[in-house]
Amino acid sequence: MKEMKITKSDFPTYFGGFGFHNSEAMFYPIIEREHFNQKICKCYREISPGFMRTFGGFSDWTKEHMDAFAEYYEKMQKWTDTPIYLACAKGKYHFSDEERMQYAEDVAKNLDYLINEKNVKQIRYYCFSNEMSMNDWGGLLEDLPLFQKYHEMLFRAFQNRKLRVGLLATDASSTDNWHTLDYAIENMKRITEDFCLHTYPSAVDNYDGGFYQWFYRLCYDTAIKCCKCDGKRFILGEFGISGPDSLVRKNGVVKDVNFLNYTGKGASGALMYADAALAAINAGVFAMVIWTFIDYPDPYTCHYAERDPYAKKWGMCEPFISETQDVKYNKCGLMKWEDDGDYSVREMYWCLGLIAKYCKRNAKVLDIEIDDPQIHVAALMNRDGSISIAVVNRNTEPTPLKLKLNLKNIRKQQSIRVYEYDSRNVCMNEFGDLQEPSTTLSIQDTGEVEYAFLPESFTILTTDYKTRETEVYAANVERNDNWLRWQPVDDEEHCYYRVYRGETPDFKPSPQNQIASTIDTAIDFGARYLDNSAILNVEGDCYKVLSVDRSGNGLLKN
Repeated sequence: MKEMKITKSDFPTYFGGFGFHNSEAMFYPIIEREHFNQKICKCYREISPGFMRTFGGFSDWTKEHMDAFAEYYEKMQKWTDTPIYLACAKGKYHFSDEERMQYAEDVAKNLDYLINEKNVKQIRYYCFSNEMSMNDWGGLLEDLPLFQKYHEMLFRAFQNRKLRVGLLATDASSTDNWHTLDYAIENMKRITEDFCLHTYPSAVDNYDGGFYQWFYRLCYDTAIKCCKCDGKRFILGEFGISGPDSLVRKNGVVKDVNFLNYTGKGASGALMYADAALAAINAGVFAMVIWTFIDYPDPYTCHYAERDPYAKKWGMCEPFISETQDVKYNKCGLMKWEDDGDYSVREMYWCLGLIAKYCKRNAKVLDIEIDDPQIHVAALMNRDGSISIAVVNRNTEPTPLKLKLNLKNIRKQQSIRVYEYDSRNVCMNEFGDLQEPSTTLSIQDTGEVEYAFLPESFTILTTDYKTRETEVYAANVERNDNWLRWQPVDDEEHCYYRVYRGETPDFKPSPQNQIASTIDTAIDFGARYLDNSAILNVEGDCYKVLSVDRSGNGLLKN
């Protein structure tokens, strides 16, 4: 049996969080209520990502736009306590310094309104331009001094309003453009709080045996470069796996997708995303963002297009002068968003959701020793002393391991919960509920734990949970025509509700008679969203509503 040693260094690095680009922040006003409550918000609350990026902070945001953003935030990032990184869809070009300064003042004024009047306290970072775009993608790559000038003006405007929002640079995409970091380090370190870059490494196959080490070295070298610049941190503002069919243009239509999900490799491809996340954590990356949490709706035009109806209506970006932009389908999300009401959850969610939930922000990165190159591990210790160990097993056979936890303050009296993502047989459900723990393990007095890891799998071993001795149900569940309503539960650990249907009042809730999961205290049986759901497959008109807490405790196993 092979061994894995986990220790805490004298001076551990901190991990700032794993999360997603949340494009739905732009589309919030057009999202159907049940879509938001039963999938987007419910899943987000359950996994509680440690970091979030979205487009926002526009100079011409109206009060209506900002109020909609604040309402979205209230239900999402405020509830999960998730820091937000705002980036404009593209930088806005001006012809004079006076115009640029006015632009910076307008941005600062809008952020001031959001933070101090609408209580959007989690806006943590801001960047003038997404991937250095100016009128077209990457337009500022050839004019870094102009990018710098805008940031200098934003810096002064933020200071004048005492905004505690740090500027990120450069947000450039593809490693071919990571050289922009050198310019920012040389010329922008005084006004830049931390550094941010994007990458979409290509992969013809869904796994290259050397990917983990290559990505670790890429992140490590960049993180060290940032740290040497007055201790600044490195953030991966977007990450995704690119392939030959990721971006295709044909007859005025652009298909921008996570190609793994469209080539039957989504389940196994999730392990490559997990490898990247563990490599980034171990290499000292402060935070990491996956593109994207959910799909974009059908169809929309490129961010810079004048005819983009969502951009015009909800102020996502300024109109562009071109009338020839392509119609674009962006389908890179963990959840679908289709015109026919298909909002199903993709296989990758049950891997990346575990990473988001248990690789928490502000956790100390522990040291790992293991002599099997096919096993990649990251381990974190939270402030309360709980630990989470994330393991990618690339072996094609079950792999027994003895874990030696050389940690002084580990809570040996608490069992370790084990959550498994089996890429060969993904445990999915239509509600997007995270998988239940497959087992619990006892920590021996010596600090040792033994476990056989599934082949080609991702596993979380964690003490980061609270137990619950009884099931908590909502009271006053009543059906009235198309609506089922109930009283909210009074439980500070409550996360969301699972709704069950049976034929008699004493029916026993089970996965087989579950009909919904939601953050709301009502479900609409007449909603378009529910047309193809499990509700049509469960008979009866008796209902029970179960509270699931932040630790994932729901139905207690007998």
